[in-house]
Amino acid sequence: MFYEVRIMNPDGSLKKIVSSKDLKTTHWDNFKKAEESLSLQNSDRPKVPKWVKETLDVQFVEFSDSNY
Repeated sequence: MFYEVRIMNPDGSLKKIVSSKDLKTTHWDNFKKAEESLSLQNSDRPKVPKWVKETLDVQFVEFSDSNY
């Protein structure tokens, strides 16, 4: 439940009233955007550059054998 918010000027006069409906709409819009930006993949781990992967593949050929 969201309550109406009154925003005041520094001199104490009323500047703006934000209705509970506006607050609810803003909240759920922000919530949906945050949910859409989430990923099921772990993005904290940095990706290995292609040249590093190729170098390691050349150095450790015996591990890339299909019989292993």
